[in-house]
Amino acid sequence: MGVQLESVTVNAFRPFGTVLEFLPGDTSNFYIVDTEQEQPWRVAVFRYSNKEITKIECHPTSKESFEPLSGITVLLVAEHDTPEDCHAFILDKPVVLAKGIWHQTLALTPEASVKITENLEVESVFYTYDSPKKVYLG
Repeated sequence: MGVQLESVTVNAFRPFGTVLEFLPGDTSNFYIVDTEQEQPWRVAVFRYSNKEITKIECHPTSKESFEPLSGITVLLVAEHDTPEDCHAFILDKPVVLAKGIWHQTLALTPEASVKITENLEVESVFYTYDSPKKVYLG
C-alpha cells in the first residue's frame, strides 16, 4: 500500500513539529522555535535585506550555526581581537562560528534568510564601525 505525499504546511505538520517559515504578512525578522527545558538551545530563522552594516556582533561564550535558506547571503566575520579586519564569505553551505567570532549578514538579493542554531542564553557583544561596511563584487 502506498503513502500519500503531502505538502509541508504549518497546519498539516503541526502534529509532528514546527515548520520554519514566515507566514504571509509577518513583518518580523526572527522566527524562534521553542527550546528544551533540560538542555536549552534555540533554532531561529533570520531574514534581512540590508546591503551594509554599521555594527558587528560576537558571542564570547557560545558557538552559532548559520545555514542558508533563501536568497544570497554574505557572512562577514572577523577574529575576536580584530573586529575591523572583516572577511566576506558567500554563505553557500552551513557553517558553525567559533566562540568570540565577530559576525553579521548581508543580503545580495532583495531578501535573504538563514537558519541559526545556538544556546538559549547567549551573551551578545557589539562593535560599532566608524563608517558602514559594504561588499563589492568584482
